[in-house]
Amino acid sequence: MEEATLTLTELLAEAAAAASLGDRAEAERLFRRATERSPGNSAAWLGLASAVSSSEEKRACYEQALAINPNNGEARIALQRLASLAAPEQASAIQTTLSNAAALVAADPARYATAASPSAGNGANDDHEHSPVAAGQVLFCANHPETETTLRCNRCGKPVCVKCVELTDVGYRCKDCIRQQQDTFFNAETKDYFVLALVSFVLAAIAAPIIGYVISIFGFFGWILAFVLGPTVGGTAATIIRRSIGRRRGRYMGVVAIIAILLGTLIGVLIGAMVLGFFPNLLALGIFAFLALSTIYATLR
Repeated sequence: MEEATLTLTELLAEAAAAASLGDRAEAERLFRRATERSPGNSAAWLGLASAVSSSEEKRACYEQALAINPNNGEARIALQRLASLAAPEQASAIQTTLSNAAALVAADPARYATAASPSAGNGANDDHEHSPVAAGQVLFCANHPETETTLRCNRCGKPVCVKCVELTDVGYRCKDCIRQQQDTFFNAETKDYFVLALVSFVLAAIAAPIIGYVISIFGFFGWILAFVLGPTVGGTAATIIRRSIGRRRGRYMGVVAIIAILLGTLIGVLIGAMVLGFFPNLLALGIFAFLALSTIYATLR
């Protein structure tokens, strides 16, 4: 789906999915797009804070979220953590920000009694948080009714126990919500897996005997070549594979590619041995294959 046609909620979901998959660059890009589209949405600023790398950028994002909602618990806790690690003058500035936010809440508690605040951009309430469990209230995990808990998913709000929740960059999320967010990031069709497997197999069948021959003829330096060429060839192969499926993503693409490449490598080595009468140094080829496959899997997962 084109970004321009995504609602703010969908854009935030794709950004969170990218973050949960470890693609920080894509997560940062999407969260920035969300803040541009809806500057008054604190969820977008919290997400961007989790994706950027510098402490100054994180601080600016958390302060923006706190300016939108002075009662935002995640932003407040994150700023307190940053203040404990910052230089004295920076810590003082952060504490001033926190004090000002607390004063706003104290001056008008009714206004900030609920954590939700109207979001700008699409008219929906995307900037929602779930209030903490009231004192004395007993909750039971939605998946394990016999287990008491004090945790809630900060996306859907259902109570969950420690077995059913994960601490993500944007707070505690139940595994169902995490999977749903990841599913919005995976847009591959069934036929893409067949194309990916075929391209991976053919590339491996062609490259295996060639790489094996090159590594072997260089003797000792072939081992060095194995370490150098592995990630490079793996990155090139991953680019070719991704382009063959239109850069779409699938949950199991990395696994399918690895299996197809291993089969292609086996066939390629056997053909090289039978047709060319050449058998490569299997240990050096194995090192090369491990490094190349690691790069491919990390790119396609």
